[in-house]
This record gives sequence, C-alpha cells and structure tokens, in this order.
Amino acid sequence: MVENIWGNNQNERVANYFDTVVKDGSLNQTLVIQNIIDTHIGEEIKVPSGTYLIDYLNIPNGTHLRGEINTVFMSNLEDKVIRILSGVSCLIENIHVAGKNEVIRPTSKGNQIGWYLDGCLSVTLNRCSASGCNDSGIKIKNTGYSSSAQYYKVPILNNFKAFRNYIGIKNDVRGEYCQLNGCISAENYIGYFTGGGNNMVSNSQFNRNQNGAKVVGGTTDGVTYPNNSHASFTGCQFNHNIDDSIRFENVEVGYMLTGCQFFDGDVVFKGSTKGVIINASEGGTWSINSDSPNQNMLSNCFFYTKPSGNWEKTLVHKNNIGTGAVIEDTPTVETNIDEKDLIFKARYDFYRTSNRGVSSWSAGGPNIFWGCKDVVVSPKKYVGYVLIKVMNYKEGSMKECSLSVVDAATDILLENLLIKCIPEIRKIDGEYYALVPVKKEFDRHIYFIAGVNRGNSASEMGMAYGRINSSSAFAYFGTSMPSVGEIVPFNTSTINCELIVCQDYR
Repeated sequence: MVENIWGNNQNERVANYFDTVVKDGSLNQTLVIQNIIDTHIGEEIKVPSGTYLIDYLNIPNGTHLRGEINTVFMSNLEDKVIRILSGVSCLIENIHVAGKNEVIRPTSKGNQIGWYLDGCLSVTLNRCSASGCNDSGIKIKNTGYSSSAQYYKVPILNNFKAFRNYIGIKNDVRGEYCQLNGCISAENYIGYFTGGGNNMVSNSQFNRNQNGAKVVGGTTDGVTYPNNSHASFTGCQFNHNIDDSIRFENVEVGYMLTGCQFFDGDVVFKGSTKGVIINASEGGTWSINSDSPNQNMLSNCFFYTKPSGNWEKTLVHKNNIGTGAVIEDTPTVETNIDEKDLIFKARYDFYRTSNRGVSSWSAGGPNIFWGCKDVVVSPKKYVGYVLIKVMNYKEGSMKECSLSVVDAATDILLENLLIKCIPEIRKIDGEYYALVPVKKEFDRHIYFIAGVNRGNSASEMGMAYGRINSSSAFAYFGTSMPSVGEIVPFNTSTINCELIVCQDYR
C-alpha cells in the first residue's frame, strides 16, 4: 500500500514510494529505484534520508526528485552515475552522489562521474552534491551547440557542492549557457574546469583545492574546445589553493571576473589567452604569471600584498591599489627616463612607510629619509630595488649609503646587503629617489634599514635617518654599520621617512 504524505501545501500530495527500498547501502537498489522514477514521471518523488547503493540511474524527461538531508546515492561504478541526457528537463533537489574513492585533493584521474549532463535542456539541481568521484563530481557537455532552446532552457546549479573529486565541477566541450549560483567546490584536484562558453558563475567558492579553477579554450591538452570560455565569474572566492588560484589557457574570446578574491596560489595566463579582465577584485600572498603575448587586463583591484611574478610586463594594469600606492598603466615621469624601460615607478609599489612629519636633517650634504618597521615584506617575495626619498638633493653630491635587512619578528639584523653604495638617483613625480638594488627573494617577514655617510669620513657611515624634534640627537642605529645577529634598536616615533620596496624598476 502506498502511503500519501501531505506537504505544506495541502493541495499538493507527495507520494512516498521508497518505503520498501533498502536505505543502508547494503544491497544494490538500481533496478528498484529506476523503476520508481520511470513509472512516476511528472510527479514529485520524495527520496527519504538514507544511503542507496546503485550502479547508475537514467533520468527521463519530466522527472522531479526531492531528497532530504542525508539522502545519498552511493556507487562503485567506474562510469557515469546520475545520467541526464539529450532533451531532458528535470528538477532534482537534496541528492548527494558518493563515489568510491573520497580522497582530499586526489592526484589520480579515473572514469567515475557523479552527475553527467549531456545535451540536456532545463535541468535544475538545487542543493545537490558529489564527492569521491575520480573524474568529476559533475560534468556538463553539449548544452548549447545547435540548440534553439539554448537561451532559455539552460542547466542551473543552485548551491551545488563538490568535494574530494578529481574535478569538482566541469563544463566540458560545448558545456554552455549554464548558471552556477552559490556553489562550493573544495578539496578537489581542480575545483572548477570550464571549456564551454557563455557560462555564468556567481557567489561561489573554489577554496582549498590543489587548483582552484582552470579555464581553457582552443586546443588544450589535446582536446579542442569550440566556442570556448567566454563567460564570467562574479563575487567568487579562489582562496588557499595550493598551486593555481585560477589558470587561463588558450582562452580566445575573453573572460570577465568581477568582485573576486584571490588569496594564495597563482593567477596564470597561458598560450593564446586574450581578453581576460579581472576587475574590482582583491588578492594577497599570490603570484600573477603570464606568457601570453595578447592583451589581458587587471584593473581597479586591491592588493593586500604585492603579487610576485611577471604580470607587469604582460598585462594591461590600471588603477589598482596597493598598500599606499596606485598602479597606473601610464607612468607620469618628470625626467627623460624612457617609459618603455620603466616597469615600476614609485606609485606602482605596495610597501611604503607612513610620513611622520618633522624637520629634515640636512647637515653633511643630501639627506636620505629611510624606512622603518612600517615596511614589511612578506615571505617568498622577490625584491628588485628599494627606493628611498632624497631630501636637499644637489647633483653630484650624493653620499655613500648602506642597506641591511632585519627579521620583522625579532628585530635581529639578518644581512648587510650593501655597504658604501653610491645609488643611482631618479626623479619621479617631482621628487628625488635613491635607487638601491637588492635583487633577491626573502624567506621570511623582513624590513629594511638603511644609512648614509653623514660626513666625509667612512667612520661616519652610521644609520642616521632623521632629526628628532629640534634636538641635536639623531635617530640612529650606531656610529657604524650594525653587525649580523644584533638586535636593532629603533627610535622612529617622530621621524619623517619614505621607503618603497619594488619588485622591479628599470
């Protein structure tokens, strides 16, 4: 006898056909469940909480499955588990597909696919999920090409979760015109892979994967993706991924990312990629790398820490904000420096001290104002040059200067980088800067200290960098260079200083 259960709407009856179905995963229920689906097309079929062992299920047109919390279809089949194929429109809610090999960030690829959508039409998956599938948690193919309904009958994933799969969510060849809203893909080898065009991803998280997202086009890894990857991410996170936050490879018709976050991991532009625009986004402890000869853009973004990599040489970048700095596509330089050789200028850079506002020290020739502990460089950051603002500069009168690096956690001097260096002077935005080469990567949080010869004697190579109020006492680290291993005392509370750390400046 079939039990009828009244829902919230008393005019709607929901039949429970699963009373006799085994719900503990101990017995294969493929034929029983397939028969329930095939004989009740057009009805809402309630699938109670439980674990249902199956091989695979074919979803016919007009199916409505509604699971509950902890409704699980479990399969050991090395193939497609839930199959939604050509011409099918359906609604499925609260169903989890559990694969046979749930591993955090698996590196081995197989053939198991949790949800397989190929040529389907109006498919909506609400609060569904997949885990432990060694091909993809969900794979979507052929949803756009030669379909007259492609503009209004589209696959929609609402709050889909994919975790511990090889690929969490995949828009494969011609997997087009899909909407992903509020999805989460984590602890996969690749969180999201797409080679299909016209897809829209919003308010979704691709965190803690080996690789957050991979966007491909053209022919990539031996597969050709026609009508490839012109689409968008809006309000998405790509945080704490181990290798790449997001990789664009041979994307030929552009991509738009707006309001996204990138913390840890690389942002990569490869091959023939062009027209990718990252706008109004933020990032930190990251690298941006590109070998694409085409134009891609980074605009109106905030850098919590300066991105390393070679992005300045290959991307159009405009109006991005760093720590105390604006990055502009067109430098403003008030001297005869060839702008083609100017990779960074002062306002391009991200680590800058605050200005502390007292009279400058001008005795003994030009004064260089040095940075203090405000200027902290993150670990694994390459530093090409340090720019130090020069006061009272007179051509030909530049003094010798020195530069040392201090552990930001202990105030212990780690290394004397330069002793008795005569720096090159650059005029930038009406101010003079000493350009001191560093050209190395540091493995910890550090800051720089610097000094200038205060007179004519080498013995006066102290660490003076300003006068405190009107007294004759200087804030300095000693009358000579400090030694490696020393704790460096600071007295900087009223010192006016400006020091800028550059990745590259030529």
